[in-house]
Amino acid sequence: MLVPFDPGPRDPRTDTLLGEFPSAEFDDRFFRCCELVDRYSLDHALDLARALRLEPALTGGATVAEVADRLAVPAAFEPALAWLLERLAAGGELEVEAVDPPRFRSRGPLRAGETAELRALGEALDPGIARTLDLFDAAAAAWPAVASGRSTGEQELFSMGRIGLWIAYFHNANRAYAISNRMAAVAAANRLRPGGGLRILEIGAGAGSAAEALLDELARRGRLADLELYLATEPSPFFRRRAERDLKARFAGAPLRFAGADVDLPLDEQGIGDGFDLVLGVNVLHVARDLVGAVSRLRSVLAPGGWLVAGECLRLFSGQPVPAELVFQLFKSFHEVETDPRLRPLHGFLEPRHWREILAAAGFDEVAVLPDLDRIREHYPRFFAGVAVGRAPRAPEPATPGSHR
Repeated sequence: MLVPFDPGPRDPRTDTLLGEFPSAEFDDRFFRCCELVDRYSLDHALDLARALRLEPALTGGATVAEVADRLAVPAAFEPALAWLLERLAAGGELEVEAVDPPRFRSRGPLRAGETAELRALGEALDPGIARTLDLFDAAAAAWPAVASGRSTGEQELFSMGRIGLWIAYFHNANRAYAISNRMAAVAAANRLRPGGGLRILEIGAGAGSAAEALLDELARRGRLADLELYLATEPSPFFRRRAERDLKARFAGAPLRFAGADVDLPLDEQGIGDGFDLVLGVNVLHVARDLVGAVSRLRSVLAPGGWLVAGECLRLFSGQPVPAELVFQLFKSFHEVETDPRLRPLHGFLEPRHWREILAAAGFDEVAVLPDLDRIREHYPRFFAGVAVGRAPRAPEPATPGSHR
């Protein structure tokens, strides 16, 4: 390799900031996997810069809009192009002039990406990482067609021939992704009230990996029998059928139900009742068109004192590029959302502070983002997984005789 992969040692100070999450989840091997995925996205970005002829478009320095004009890309592709430039700049491959809007320029000839060498290192480190690298490879191959306007990200990556990539990527055997499921499961199990009759609603269940993680955690704690209902909702019939088949086989006898539901629409009109003790969503809410509205709808189906637990990919700094955006920047649903200067200034993944403000604006109490990412980022700036939690207001206590309430 021309540029060795050497992330250095993991900073152990992060262990003391994980709070309720077991530090064993974040060992040295997991750290190296995260760093390799980050480097893999950078090297794909370098190869895409060559494929899109980015260097000539940066002559003399250029804004995103100027680069888009010089490359004659469709307007819908500009957010993806902005991510590409920001990813190259964050990796030290481009210079950025801090003006408004920022101007990008080459430091010199861009090096070639080394994805083949990185893949070999990654698979030796953890064979499961191939599930992430495969999806990154497919997305990178799709970029030129989307940039030219010949195709869309949805057409390129959601054809029937590509569905297997998604099932593999969102699988709990893919540790680089599964950490989101695992953290959400721990946070959810820690917040369930004691006793039986528990009712859980999951939104955007996909092929069932988040449900599997939570049900496994409840089984580990001896609480599966406390469930009255686990309602997993997923708008895609294909993924919903897959989740139903696999989860019913693995958790035979558990009170599982499956339905289609879209969080952007009124839930009662979709047959979703209320009185849930927990609403779970993993990497789904960031694509809600009206995020505060969607979170408010979820609060309305919770029982008093019930919890919303949202496992989410997060960016720790404003404008920070996230490796998974190599894939998701290609999708219209990632961009076509309502923004707000304070609550949701940009599309895509949010910062912890935005989640805290959104949940508070939607009427939740005891709002938090876990673990303490505001402090963790001081020691590890690429800790991209977290859990936003909020509690529905408790029912007011009944007035006692003689009180003036």
